[in-house]
Amino acid sequence: MLNERNPRQENFEEVIVHELLHLKLYPLDQITEGLIYSNYEEGSKAFDFAYAQFMTSLEITVEELTKCFLMQYGDNKELSYGRCKDMKSFDELFDGLKPLK
Repeated sequence: MLNERNPRQENFEEVIVHELLHLKLYPLDQITEGLIYSNYEEGSKAFDFAYAQFMTSLEITVEELTKCFLMQYGDNKELSYGRCKDMKSFDELFDGLKPLK
């Protein structure tokens, strides 16, 4: 939700693109959540781990797609990245890995 009185993010274009990408990815989101719920007991360590990893990956993916879209097509290229601003980007996750041959 956009909150003009007390905004958490200043780039409303970023927020809108981010949320629209969540809508686009919703079917995949539901499949993955369904698999987690059907294979792990809710509240177990395995469930909590799988769910947390999925949600973290989902948010990083949406933020990266948002960044790519706005860098190419956005009017406002000042990005806040919301709660993901302290997480590594996909590019940074691969830093230090040896290329596959």
